[in-house]
Amino acid sequence: MLTFSLYAQNSEKAITISPDSTKEEITAYIKSNLEKSATEMEKGNYPVAILYSHRNLELAEKSGDSILLAVSRSFIANNYLKLENVEEARNYINKNINMAETMKDTLMINAAKIDLANVYIKERRYEDFIQLNKEVIALAKKAKDSYRLITSSLNIAEAYLMEFNKPDSAITYIDSAKIYNIRFSDNKPYLPEDIFYYLDAEYAFQKGDFKEAKINFELAIEKFKSNEGSEELLYSYSGYLRSQAELGEYREAYESFKVLDTLFKNKLKSVLEESNKTIQDRIEIENIEQEIKNKELQNKIISAKAEKNRILLIASVALLVLLLLVLLFFVCERKKRTVLMQQLKRKNEEYLDAKDKSEEMARVKTKFLSTISHELRTPLYGIIGLSNDLFLAPELSSHKKEIQSLKFSANYLLNLVNDVLTLNKIESGTSIKLEHKPFNLQELVEDINVSLKFMRQKNNNQLKIKIDKDVPKILVGDKIKLSQILINLTGNALKFTNEGEIKILVDLIQKEEKRIKLKFQVKDNGIGISAEEQKEIFKEFGNSTKTSKFAGTGLGLNIVTKLLKEMNSEIQLISKTGKGSNFYFEVELETTDQKEVVSQPNALNNSEAEFTGKKILIIDDNHINQLVTKKYIERYGIKAKSADDAVEGIEMLKNESFDLVFMDLNMPKINGLEATSMIRAFNKEVKIIILSATEVRELRDKIKGYAINDFLSKPYKTKDLYNLLLKYLKS
Repeated sequence: MLTFSLYAQNSEKAITISPDSTKEEITAYIKSNLEKSATEMEKGNYPVAILYSHRNLELAEKSGDSILLAVSRSFIANNYLKLENVEEARNYINKNINMAETMKDTLMINAAKIDLANVYIKERRYEDFIQLNKEVIALAKKAKDSYRLITSSLNIAEAYLMEFNKPDSAITYIDSAKIYNIRFSDNKPYLPEDIFYYLDAEYAFQKGDFKEAKINFELAIEKFKSNEGSEELLYSYSGYLRSQAELGEYREAYESFKVLDTLFKNKLKSVLEESNKTIQDRIEIENIEQEIKNKELQNKIISAKAEKNRILLIASVALLVLLLLVLLFFVCERKKRTVLMQQLKRKNEEYLDAKDKSEEMARVKTKFLSTISHELRTPLYGIIGLSNDLFLAPELSSHKKEIQSLKFSANYLLNLVNDVLTLNKIESGTSIKLEHKPFNLQELVEDINVSLKFMRQKNNNQLKIKIDKDVPKILVGDKIKLSQILINLTGNALKFTNEGEIKILVDLIQKEEKRIKLKFQVKDNGIGISAEEQKEIFKEFGNSTKTSKFAGTGLGLNIVTKLLKEMNSEIQLISKTGKGSNFYFEVELETTDQKEVVSQPNALNNSEAEFTGKKILIIDDNHINQLVTKKYIERYGIKAKSADDAVEGIEMLKNESFDLVFMDLNMPKINGLEATSMIRAFNKEVKIIILSATEVRELRDKIKGYAINDFLSKPYKTKDLYNLLLKYLKS
């Protein structure tokens, strides 16, 4: 069949010959018959196709045209294969092989070997089939016969995949076929590229790449769906179903199963019809061959007919056995599909149940961590506040080192709580909105230096800060997130460096109108990180090996990675064991015409006169927090009173005049928001500031819609409190 495509020509009108016809006329007549034979073969009229080809044999021998003789034999052999008459097919193929080897014609040898390979397929001699196609490839390379290089490569690939389940052996020939399929002259394919869809799909499936397999099986289905009875369509749908099942797409797999079941039923019906037709065709072939041999071999007709009847009987019995096996196969497959359908249904139910449980666990986890973080931040406010007060007390100057350790531990625990809260929000899918507020970059970096002072001194390290002189003093962005990133990176550098030097560098990369791109680097000359560890440290608990030797949770770099992703950036690392590390990233920020951000002067040296005569009411159910807030406020010469709950605080506001109210958000009986509404019913002038251990953004969302002047998240910095006092009390 492959040889025919090289010689067939279209014929507009019927061609006839006579004893006086020229060689050219005889050649045209033979080619016309070949076209007719090909047409009848495509229609399944194999006896008629054989009849046309038999007429060509004698004419081709007389004309001496060996190519047309070989093509005619090839047609007859392939038609016999369609009728399951393997021995007759082999007879004509062997004649072609002998003739081609005698002539040393490479193209003809390859054509005959391809026909013989088809015989091996019928006989299930797959190893011989592969070997023969390899021989064809070797000869085709010498003859530069791209067409047979393609077809034989595809034959081998299909055998390795379908009969031996050897995808690694098959892929070499699939790739080769794709290369051979491109013509060098115009860079276009010899054959349509969609012939590769099924093999690519089966290869991906056997390699476990079920997503890729599904995509290619779907393309193969699209290619073969016009021929519903084809085996290719059945195999493509079967592979598509298997891929969906492996991917856990059980609903889609069930729909594919119903389509495949319909195709199997139609195929079974088609097989039965074709089997009946094959028997009829075999009988017709016998009649045609008898007629031909009556003309050529009258003296052998009786014995030939007897032999053919015997073959017909054997073939009929074999065909009936084959039909029974096919029926048995379909019955077994139907049972398997029924079991698979039940399994798919059960798996789908299990999946939906597991999904509901997973979502519920995620909700419980989010609520639990949010509650725990609040409960931890509340006492931390007291610890940090009292430790600051103790640190400033002259009579405790001999214990400053111990108090400083207490402050560091509290701040470390606060940072850990903030990290866990941030990670929980990201993993729960809660959107992290970025702040767009002015901040002083120099002050931000200096604050980090101060907060990590104890850790720096503990390991006897030096911390140097260098900010590019062209970087504006005031920038607009999320100060808190940027600070959290730098604290984690700098804290790690200090932790893994002893008696060394850590640098925080900020360089200007790009500056446009109202936009600026900065490069932040945190360098150290500490122990460094190996190439293997660099692949793991950005995962959750990824640096667990190091954190088992040094204090830490292993969450810092993972949080840095996720926060930078929210800022459309990513962390980069250059490191070598024993040489130190350089963590760096680039972020875009906005610029502003604002020259300064209001900050606190040295509160202790401020004159108390600016707050003279001011009164503040502190409403908080936590006595320690009352004490801390009161001590902070009284440093500035302000009179402060306390209420243990909202009810008491409201009564005090009705009986006394206050300039400012600090109100805790979460209190028993009446919370801060409800209390504010009740106060505004009789006093709209007094300034109310909400205090809460809730995270800043969450706190801002909670107080929306209430007549609240401002808020402060605990634990807060002294300068933040001072700025609020300055804002609402300064005369």
